Amino acid sequence: MTQDTADGVPISDGFEFPVGPRGDNVDVFQTHKIDATLADPGYYKSFGVWHPGEDWNGRGGGDTDLGDPIYAISNGRVAEFGNYPPSWGNIVLLEHVLPDGTRVWSQYAHLDQIMVSHVGQKVKRGQQIGTMGKGAKTAEYPQGRWIAHLHFEIRHNNLPIGNWTPMVRDKGAVMANYYSPTPFINARRPWNFAQTAQATSRIQVVVDSQRTDPKAGRFRKANVDHWYSAPVGFQGTMLWTYSSAAVEANWAEWRPILPKEGQWQVWVYIPENYATTTNAQYRVVHANGQTEVSVNQSKCFSDWVLLGTFPFKPGAGYVRLSDVTGERPHQSNIPMVAFDAVCWTEVT
Repeated sequence: MTQDTADGVPISDGFEFPVGPRGDNVDVFQTHKIDATLADPGYYKSFGVWHPGEDWNGRGGGDTDLGDPIYAISNGRVAEFGNYPPSWGNIVLLEHVLPDGTRVWSQYAHLDQIMVSHVGQKVKRGQQIGTMGKGAKTAEYPQGRWIAHLHFEIRHNNLPIGNWTPMVRDKGAVMANYYSPTPFINARRPWNFAQTAQATSRIQVVVDSQRTDPKAGRFRKANVDHWYSAPVGFQGTMLWTYSSAAVEANWAEWRPILPKEGQWQVWVYIPENYATTTNAQYRVVHANGQTEVSVNQSKCFSDWVLLGTFPFKPGAGYVRLSDVTGERPHQSNIPMVAFDAVCWTEVT
C-alpha cells in the first residue's frame, strides 16, 4: 500500500518515463526520442531562451505520435491543470515526494487530452494522465500550434504552472530550478529504487569534472586546448573533447578522498550528449595495481556505468580517462569523449 505524507501526497516508489511502453527494463528510446534537453544550446540558438526540460517525440516524426498516452512518472498529487493559451495548450502539473522527504514537481505540456479531474487528485506511477498533443488550438492554428510532442519538466521548486519568461532567459535560474529529467529518472527507476535508497546509507564519494566538493576529492585535467563544456550530465554540466586515434592530448583524473581502506565500487557517469565514442579507455589505479576498462559511451544515456570493484587505501588511487580511443574519423565525424563524474561506493 502506498504511504502518504501528512498533507496527503503519496510517497514515491520509483520513477518511470512519461511516454512509451510500460514494464520493468523496457527501452523507451526504441519508440520515442528527445529533441530538446535541459538548457539545450541548440534550442537557445533557435529561440533565444534556455529550455527548462525535455521535448519528447515519437520515432516516426511529425504527428505520428499524436494521441500517444502520457503517464505520471511517479506517485503524486495533482497540483494544477488546465488550458493555457496562446501556445502551451493543456498542461498537467504533479507534485511528488521522495522517501527522504524531498519534494519535486513534474509538468506535462502541449497535451491533446487531460485525464485528471481535480486539484488534489492522487495519481499512481504509470497512470495515464493525458495524451500527446500539439499545443494550444487557436483560430490561426486550429489543429494546434506545434508538431505533436510532449514538453516535459521536473522541477526542484514549486513554480507556477506554465512557468516560462523571464526565468528561461537566465540560464543560471533554469539550472537552479529544474532537473535534467532523464538522468533524474534513470537514477530512480522502480526496479532498483529500494537498492538505491539502501545504497545511500553506505559511504559514497563523488568527484565531478565541473562541481566537486573539495572534501570529496579533486579533478585534474591536461592544460591544453580543445576542452568543451556542455549543460548536460551529472549536476547539469560536464566536459568533453574529441577522440584521438593514437596521440594523447586531453586527459583527466578523478582523485577521491576516501575515508577508509576497503573494497569500493567505481562508477562513471555518462551523459546523454557529447559521448559518442565506442571505446573510452578508463584506467582505475587501486591498491593492487591498475585496471584498464573500456566503455562504449555511445550506448549509454544519462546513466551510471560500473567499472568494477577494487581495493583502495585512503589518500591513494584514482581514475584516469584519455582522449585516445583508437577510433578514426568516419566521413569527418570525430567521436566525442565525455568527462563527467566518478563515484566510489563502499562495499559492505
